[in-house]
Amino acid sequence: MMTTQGNQGVLISREVQWFVDTLRKDYGIRVTAQEVGYEGLELGMDEVDEVFIPKELFEVIPTTMLYELMVVDDSKGNVWSGTIGFYPNSPEWCLQVIMKNDELQLRKLLSLLD
Repeated sequence: MMTTQGNQGVLISREVQWFVDTLRKDYGIRVTAQEVGYEGLELGMDEVDEVFIPKELFEVIPTTMLYELMVVDDSKGNVWSGTIGFYPNSPEWCLQVIMKNDELQLRKLLSLLD
């Protein structure tokens, strides 16, 4: 995961920056990177809900994927979560997901060829 320097000089991952920027641009939700909770983990395909891995979108389904999970509450008490998926052994993103109160808002499969 790459890090960038945020507005206040704090180093944040590009995944958290994407989450904060997407919430602001697409949903009008203003949060700071410092408000976002996050963790990275590796999960097998059988451990992941299909909302995160729409099997019909994959030509070749990997046995595991790496995830950067992010969560933040907005000023109205909504829980927003963001997920970036990575193929194992690749630093490139292959999946972006945004959920609000456990309801899918955005799911985008990214090509490694772009």
